[in-house]
Parts: sequence; C-alpha cells; structure tokens
Amino acid sequence: MRTLILTCLILASCVSTRNLTDPERSRLNALNRIMDEYFETSLALNPLFASSIGDHRYDADLAITVSDEYRTKSKAAIEDALARIHKLGCVDLPESSLYSCLTFETELANSLNLMKADLDPLMSFNQFSSFFLDFAEVASGSSYVTFDTANDYRNFISRMNKVPAVLKAAEDKMREGVKKKIVIPRALALKGIKQLKNLLNAKKEESVFYKPLSRFPEAVSAAERKAITPDYEKAIRESAIPAYQRFLSFIQKDYLPHTRKTSGIGALPGGKEYYLALARNHTTTSLTPDEIHALGLKEVARIRGELETVKKEIGFKGKLTDFFKSLRTDPALYPFKTHESVLAAYEKIHQTLMAKVPEHFHLLPQAKFEIREVEKFKADTSGEAYQNPSEDGKRPGIFWVPIPDPAKYPKKSMEALFLHEAIPGHHFQIALQQELDLPRYRKFNGNNAFVEGWGLYAESLGAELGIYRDPYSRIGRLEYEMHRALRLVVDTGMHWKGWSREKAIAYCLENEPMGKNDIVTEIERYMAIPGQALAYKIGELKLQELKAWAKATLKDRFRDADFHDAVLEAGPLPLSVLESRIHAKIEALKGSSPGATAKN
Repeated sequence: MRTLILTCLILASCVSTRNLTDPERSRLNALNRIMDEYFETSLALNPLFASSIGDHRYDADLAITVSDEYRTKSKAAIEDALARIHKLGCVDLPESSLYSCLTFETELANSLNLMKADLDPLMSFNQFSSFFLDFAEVASGSSYVTFDTANDYRNFISRMNKVPAVLKAAEDKMREGVKKKIVIPRALALKGIKQLKNLLNAKKEESVFYKPLSRFPEAVSAAERKAITPDYEKAIRESAIPAYQRFLSFIQKDYLPHTRKTSGIGALPGGKEYYLALARNHTTTSLTPDEIHALGLKEVARIRGELETVKKEIGFKGKLTDFFKSLRTDPALYPFKTHESVLAAYEKIHQTLMAKVPEHFHLLPQAKFEIREVEKFKADTSGEAYQNPSEDGKRPGIFWVPIPDPAKYPKKSMEALFLHEAIPGHHFQIALQQELDLPRYRKFNGNNAFVEGWGLYAESLGAELGIYRDPYSRIGRLEYEMHRALRLVVDTGMHWKGWSREKAIAYCLENEPMGKNDIVTEIERYMAIPGQALAYKIGELKLQELKAWAKATLKDRFRDADFHDAVLEAGPLPLSVLESRIHAKIEALKGSSPGATAKN
C-alpha cells in the first residue's frame, strides 16, 4: 500500500525544473536549505565523518558519541529537520528533488525510531566497530585522516589529547550498562581485549600511533618536523596510550566478569524493540525479523539446489558438505605464485567487463578507477574493499586487494568479488552518486540496503558481461550469494529467535564452503553489529524483483541499460522509495510510444 501511495504521489506531483513558479522555486529552495542545514549540523556533531569526506573544518575535534549531551543534540537535530520536512511536504517538486525529499524524510524517521530504542551507548566496545579501533586506524595515517601538512599533524595532536575523555565516557556508559544488565557477549569482549593488547604491546617502530612521524610529506619542512615531533610524541605518550591502557584495565578487571553468554541482543532488556528498529533501518523496509528469517531459509534452499547442479556438472561424487571441503583444499583453485599475478588476473577481469559494459549501462561515472594492493602491514586483517574517489577528482575510485600469501588466494571468487566491489558494483554506484546533481547530504549518504544490495545485484550480471565461463567461477558467485542468504537466517536467528553462536556457526558450515575460522569471524561480526548484515540480500532481492516486474511489463521494450539508469540516476534511495520510482517509470512508459526508454 505504501508503494502504491508513493507511486501515485510521484506520478502526480513531479514538476519540471523549467518554468518554475515563484512559490515552486521557493519550496525547492526551502527543501535544499533544510537538507543543507541538517548536513552541516551532522558534520559538526561528527568530526571524523567530516574528515572522511574531505571537510577539514573539524579536523582537531572528536565527538563523545555515547554521551547524553551528544545524543540530545543529535535527536534535536533530527526532530527539527523532520518537523520542517513534514511542514514543507514533498509534493509539487521537480523529480530529482522529490526523491531527495522522500529519501530525507524516510531516513530521518528511521534514525529517530532507532535512537528511541538504541542500546549501543551502553555497549560501545566490540572487536568490529568501536572507537578504539576506528581511532587507531586513522592514527596510522593510512586511512581517511590526512597527514599532508604541518597543520594536519597539529590537528591530530589535538585529537589525541581528547582520547582520554572519549574512552572515559565509554567506560562510564558501560558501567551503567552493567547495572542495567545490558552488556556484550563474552566472546566479543575477549576478541576486543586481544586487539587492545596488540595495539599496546607493539614496539614503537611498529605502533600505529607513531607511523605518521616516520613518513612526513615533503610539504612539512625540516624545521616544522622538529617542532611538531616532541608535541606529537607527548600526546601519544601522555594522552592516547595511557587512555587505551586504562580502558583495557577496565575491560579486563571490571567489565569482562559481567559479560553475557547469550549471542543475540534479543536476550537483553529492550533488545527485541531495538532489533526491530535495526531491521527496519538497515533494510529500509517494514519486513519483520520472522519474515526475513523465512526469506533467508527459502533463499538458502534455492541456492543449495544451484550448488548441487554445478557440483554434478563438475562430476563430484558425494555430499555437498564434502564438496565444500574439497573447494577449500583443491590446489587447482589456488594457482597464484606472485602478488603481481593476482593483480594481473583482476585487471584481465576488468578489461573483459569493460568490453561489455556499454551494452548494459548508459550512465557511467567520470571518476578514474584503479586496482591496488593493500599495504603489507594490514594485509592479514583486511578484506577486499572499494574506496570512493575524492570529491575533487584527485583520488580515483580504488579496488583494494589484500594479498598476504598469493599461493592461498582463491581464484574461484575473484570474478564475483570484482563485480561487487568494483565494476559494475560499488564503483559505478558510489562514484556516480558523488557526481550527480544532488544536495551534499545525499552525495555522501547512502543506506546499506541500496548500496550493498546493488553490489550483490551486480554479482548476478557476470554472464551478460562476459565472465562466469567456467563452473568454478559460478561456484564462487553462488558461494557469495549463499553467504548473504545465510546472513538473513543467522542474524535473525541469534538476535530474534535466541540462537547460540555455536548453532549459527554450525548452520553456516553446513551450507557454505567458507572455512570455519572465517565463519566464526563472520558470526561474531553479526553479534557485534546486529541487523547490518540483513541489508545485502534484502536489497538485492528487491532489485531482482523490480527487474523481473519491469521485464514482464515491458516485454521486448525492456533494456538492461534503461533499468540500470533508472536505479542509479537518482542516487541511493530507501527500498520503498526505489520501488515507487521504478513503478512510476514503468507506468509512465506503458503509455508512451514503443520507441521510448525508461530514462529521464
């Protein structure tokens, strides 16, 4: 019903940007002002986020995001913007602004709903997403915080001197969580303790905190280096490191004894309500955890059937679980001997895809694209990932490839991985998003259901784009798709249905080729960030559903490239808004001449 209402709204209310009346232009300006002012407030409240997008006004600051003061300000900003949007309304706006208005309204409502149920401030420590990890990463100088000028170093000295206050606030909130019996699982605490110890036990020359001092850029003169170094080392020695040590001591002595044996947040006071809000926020749908769980079981069964088919094609005799074991150990699937040979194989995939891309995509990003190897010091702990290009175009979109040992790099997964992380996955979507004529809020904001849903959808395009020519590559694709389907089952299983960590691990071992150590890491990731893993498959299924409906409706008038344009050209949208957009496009096209396309 919501989709139908939104579709009718879109069909009825879009106006052209040409010949706007004064009242229409005034409303459009008001919308842009509301979004811009909210985004500015968000940057001031989240200095690390501002740094990550290249806004350097807050480079000397850190936010204490668990504090009551911070949360009060954040909630007030959301409520103010939402009230202004409700008063303005999203009707009678040009099409691109209409989608921005609907997206902004939906995301604000989801954020407010999430804040009302949020338990995170009471559990701000885990092995996957915590301040102590994020700050250590940016301190290394290899992340998004820049160390290009002397002022960058001075700003980071200021940030290091603020670390004690941030970690003390986290400790205070976690003590409150202990009293309320809202604590993290013991397994996650042990992993986080290990990470803290690794950070603190590193020798000075290997410590992430000292790395920027070992690679001053040429722009920082010898005199500036001499002046900066003592203050920088003092901030490490007297602020950052002691704060980390005190935090570790608190976790080990005072917090660990109170951690829980249960795996999901549903076991906590208020946990069920929080998970409902998380599921809605991460999927941008109204699907319940029970519906998502059932959907996951259905997808797992379907993909198992496809894996059985490919297993027979290869000629493997035995159970599917035995087949999985063989995939982990078959030397033919690990053919690489050098780092360069892995990168060359990815470049070959890149060139094969680009030869076919014009047949399936009209709208392409202008940003350049590169394949790079992850730095050696973090290759063991990194996964393949996409880094968006800089807003000024100086840095290309980058597909980062960690290669700890070329001989252990699995060839069968490379094509699906490149489709998802690079082309036509994240590079085509994220780089293009930054180039669209959108408000700044929307250029740098995106929901996981759309972003990761598009990445997983991109994996399905391999055959049309000239790859997946051998059965092992198709297994690689099915393996990744199965992994995302399993997430629907085990995430809802642990957080909604009370599954144990061990039950979730056993279920994954039975249904996917991934090794046990990797599966354990994944399950503990879902325990640490409930609901996030739901986004991938839910987003991909919605895109596949919309594509199938468009094909059935338009028949021989359907074109892949037109569908892809319709999905990408408005930027990342909540799935409810995306569905309404595609429906409106098709409804408009049904009444047009046979030669028309689905493009704007």
